[in-house]
Amino acid sequence: MDEELKSVIRALPERYARQMDAYQLHVALEEVFRCIQRANKYIDETAPWILAKDEANKPRLAEVMYNLVEALRVSLICLTPFMPESCDKAFEQIGAQNCRSWDDAVYGALTGEIRVHKGETLFPRLDMDKTMAELEEISRASKAPASKPVLPDVTIDEFARCDMRVCKVLTCEAVKKSEKLLKFTLDDGSGKPRQILSGIHKFYEPEQLVGKTVVAILNLPPRKMMGQESNGMLLSAVKEVDGKEELHLMILDDSVPAGAQLC
Repeated sequence: MDEELKSVIRALPERYARQMDAYQLHVALEEVFRCIQRANKYIDETAPWILAKDEANKPRLAEVMYNLVEALRVSLICLTPFMPESCDKAFEQIGAQNCRSWDDAVYGALTGEIRVHKGETLFPRLDMDKTMAELEEISRASKAPASKPVLPDVTIDEFARCDMRVCKVLTCEAVKKSEKLLKFTLDDGSGKPRQILSGIHKFYEPEQLVGKTVVAILNLPPRKMMGQESNGMLLSAVKEVDGKEELHLMILDDSVPAGAQLC
């Protein structure tokens, strides 16, 4: 079992370099972890924790530990391009700071005078529930559509042509034979009620909106909707969330008077 582990360690640099030269980075990493897996198996085979219980086994324990440190050291040399900071800490913990160059990636380069010491946990065990929840949140965020791009510039004069006024909702009712339309009677400050139809019934019931303070563009040409005339358009905010459209009618504080103009 010793010779098998040593053989894997000795073969690693050449096999790793061949894949790196071919830009097969994932295959190069597979070679490293093949060595690490063999070292893990070697631990089970040699059971160093049992060897440590008997003073007579001290020479054998030293041999086993040396083989394991060499497997780790050569693996760290190969892993350095991928995670340099973690490898720096690991080299320090195994006392191999001065034996970490590519030329040192051979079994037996490390002297037997090193001192291993316990350091911080480099790869702590994951809380799987917490990690999965974080990954799901990242996945949801990545699938969320980006905000719509800003429309082309308009001049201040073009903007000023849109007459946006604060209105009070006097009445609101569903339009017969329509699943979407609500019919509003509004106080726009002119002293004459204004009728506007809006396709927001999917998001609001009529009784929710009576008495609310809303914003409407008043100077749009009248248009017929389901045989009824609509004189303007209510302002809403719309965004797609989780594949579904969300709409929020622009509702202002009731202290804003009817007829006040947005500017």
